Amino acid sequence: MKSKLFYTIALMCSLLLFNLSAQSQTKKEKKATLKQLKTKAVKDAKKQAKTLSKQGYTEIPGDLPMAMQLENSYYARLAQDDMGNPKFFVVFQESKGESFAAAKQSAYQLCLNELATQIGSEIIGRIKTNLSNSESLNDSGSVNEVIGSYQNNVSARLGRTTPIVLLKKVDGGMTYITMSVKYPISEAERIVKEDLRKELAKKSDLQQDEIDGLLDIR
Repeated sequence: MKSKLFYTIALMCSLLLFNLSAQSQTKKEKKATLKQLKTKAVKDAKKQAKTLSKQGYTEIPGDLPMAMQLENSYYARLAQDDMGNPKFFVVFQESKGESFAAAKQSAYQLCLNELATQIGSEIIGRIKTNLSNSESLNDSGSVNEVIGSYQNNVSARLGRTTPIVLLKKVDGGMTYITMSVKYPISEAERIVKEDLRKELAKKSDLQQDEIDGLLDIR
């Protein structure tokens, strides 16, 4: 748990510094800064791999070496789209179970839950902001109900995604799993907008242009 906290804090600090300086940088300077962050990510991933190895974690036979898996997770957090926005939601979870399958499923479900939380905050949260700023909507009660219900079940709509980090250890008869999963933000936005557009058309009195305006979060 301490290793996960260290990993998360280190990444958050690096990303915060990068985002704060990005607006005032030239394109060349941004590339140089990103290169420095990637170099630091490689070093941090190697340190993280050593820490996890000492704790007894190993990669699954046939998977990438531990350090490379952790690098991929770091890189996913640094990745940006053409507009300079984060490209992926990235989550990192740990779990345990009486078998490898049980521990893996538990860790995966925790990752899905955290993804749903991030989507709720970043995507659905912006839709809610649009709703709160739309004084002319006559059916805000139904809209709030649709959005709230969907937010509680958004993880079921994400589909399967392959972990970019999957490590295990066995201790005291229990199997421990450390897992990281990434999910494209653009795909999450597409799914949320498509689903909510259908639900709002069925369950609210909003006109199509009102729905489009409500879902305009970019």
